[in-house]
Amino acid sequence: AQSSNGFLPKLVYLNHTNNDKQEFEGAAWSDFIGIYPGPKLFGDTASEEDAIQQSLDTETKVWSSNSIMATPHHATSILEIFYLSNQTSEDVNNLSIFYTKLQKWHTFMHQQVISDCSDGRDANYTFPCILVRHPLETEIDMASPLWESALMNVTKIVKEKKWNSGIPIPKEVKDSFDYPGNDIYNSYLYLLQCLNNEGNNNATSQNNANYTNHDVFYSRCPFGMLDVGFSAALAKADTDMLMIGQILSDKNHLTRPTMDEMASTKTRSNRSLDMLLAMWDEEKQSFFNRLVTLTENEYGWYSSNTTISLEASIAYNFFSMIDPMLNSSLVAKMSMQLLERSGKLSFNCGDYPLWSVGGCQGSSPIIPLVNYRVSTGLIRNGELGLGDYTSNGLLNLMCGLPNSDESNLKNCSKDLFFVNAFNATSGLPMGNNIVQSSLTAAVVLDILVPDKEFAYESEPPISSSSVIFLIAAELVVAFAVGVVCLVLSLNLMRRANADEEGDEFVQLVNEQQPLYEEPEDDGDAVNTSGIGAWSLELISSMSPMKWFSRGSTNNS
Repeated sequence: AQSSNGFLPKLVYLNHTNNDKQEFEGAAWSDFIGIYPGPKLFGDTASEEDAIQQSLDTETKVWSSNSIMATPHHATSILEIFYLSNQTSEDVNNLSIFYTKLQKWHTFMHQQVISDCSDGRDANYTFPCILVRHPLETEIDMASPLWESALMNVTKIVKEKKWNSGIPIPKEVKDSFDYPGNDIYNSYLYLLQCLNNEGNNNATSQNNANYTNHDVFYSRCPFGMLDVGFSAALAKADTDMLMIGQILSDKNHLTRPTMDEMASTKTRSNRSLDMLLAMWDEEKQSFFNRLVTLTENEYGWYSSNTTISLEASIAYNFFSMIDPMLNSSLVAKMSMQLLERSGKLSFNCGDYPLWSVGGCQGSSPIIPLVNYRVSTGLIRNGELGLGDYTSNGLLNLMCGLPNSDESNLKNCSKDLFFVNAFNATSGLPMGNNIVQSSLTAAVVLDILVPDKEFAYESEPPISSSSVIFLIAAELVVAFAVGVVCLVLSLNLMRRANADEEGDEFVQLVNEQQPLYEEPEDDGDAVNTSGIGAWSLELISSMSPMKWFSRGSTNNS
């Protein structure tokens, strides 16, 4: 359901129509599906291209939450799936296909969503990063005390206009553990409808040349927030995009990124990390969400170029430790809050970790997803003991066991509930309507059977043993051919030298006197025929030592 501009929606609905195209066999065309918004709430968009994604099968229609974007965990998930695979050529090809889609998604994030974002070094937060436009784009539960402050401007509009969605809120929604009450939820629906209608009002609003596009946006939908969890997920995903690009380069894949693309991804990674670090409050020693300050002028417009810290004591602030990107001092300071039993930012409350709201006042939901994210972050940042304590505490809570080292999961209760939240005091599932959650079941499975350690080291382009064997064989053959050539060359040189010496011998014989001389007619003379008749000069010239010295001279 990715749009042509790279946008990825939070929710996707599959509607399978029958032959007469009148009835839907998939997701019902309704305002709500259980506790979640249904496809009908996203039906007023003006952009056919970006909102409705048709598959090649004309019998299937894909509908999405076209105004609500997803939390950017996609690159992280794709990379971890590749790590767990056999990393064959087919796996590399699949990684390449997803990399192309992920590049479009991250380009949309950095060029469309945070195009006017200042980096973390801007002390005045001029042109703030507007990452989150609706509570649905975060992973913070709706009952969190943060939303009362964050949605203040929206709630004001709803009350002043006596706005009513005209949509009956179903019982499943009101029975959910995180239903925040009618006021906050009406603000939730108003903002959702406002975002859906944004495209229809752009032409009218932009006629006023006195206001920027951001002002126009704020005047209709006055909400913008920098979310710790969203920013941490983006920073982690940008880092993982770098790793995916490196893997494709090492594998020498046809679609490997260019040097310019890798440099651009590195810049994005640094930028998103700066955005996360900018939300650190040194005085409170914690990460906090930041709200875009929106001031209404006399004409009814909203404008802003600054943000303020939302000092809400919520466990979602620990999502900043999603990956070992923080220095050790920040991790140590954040970890201290998990050990404190008193104070506004204390989270060591009750018998089981981790309360979703700090301060140790009253009671608070314990949300399995939050426990899992925080424990995983602690372990990745070297806080192994605290991380194991957080995850084991969740298992003991779900099994109805005491939270101690002596608890044995073999004694776990058979009446398990994989629900979205538990009451921190009673340990019972929260909400009037208990709904089993596949997400909670996945969290428990990953705690009990953790994945192998993710690791990747750059390798030479040639990694196949068969190819390496062939190259070694070629080197042996080449060496043998070289030796043969050397031996033949030496033999040819020796033969040539012997032929040259033979020619010299013949020439020498021709130049000398005959091998023997006729003796004079002297009766008393001794018969010197045969070798005795050879001249001394000839014998001297035939001496081997003479030949050796002559050969040495010629060679010189």
